[in-house]
Amino acid sequence: MKKNKNRRLLVIFLSAAVCAVLLINNFNNHNLLQKGGFAEKQESVEASSYPLTDRDWSVKYHVKNKGIYFENVITRFSFQGSDSKLASRDGFIAVFIDGKWKMNVHQSIFIIKQMPQGKHEVSLRLKKKDGTDYGLKKNIYVHVH
Repeated sequence: MKKNKNRRLLVIFLSAAVCAVLLINNFNNHNLLQKGGFAEKQESVEASSYPLTDRDWSVKYHVKNKGIYFENVITRFSFQGSDSKLASRDGFIAVFIDGKWKMNVHQSIFIIKQMPQGKHEVSLRLKKKDGTDYGLKKNIYVHVH
């Protein structure tokens, strides 16, 4: 019964988060049009041509036991590829630990298991499908107990 309650709470939380993102996006589009911004069709074409920036990528992480749990949110990016002009950027994340390549990740949520104890630098680098760099990386410093 507790499992069902947790699932319901998770569904409610995720639904609220999606609604908040949609409302913010709708508000921003409305303000742009009121300020004499681009027409809707031009805006969608222009949005896909902007390069990805550090502001497009946020990372949450949590260290538990000997694992590091990651959640990445990257706007206008797809790990599976997309036909949409708004999500025209796709690829993967290359993970480096203390300067050494560890793995390539093809999903936004992942775990690095069996980390040795101590302080580590985890570097996440956003890559295109062909392995070339987008020029974006996140350096995270963790202490595994």
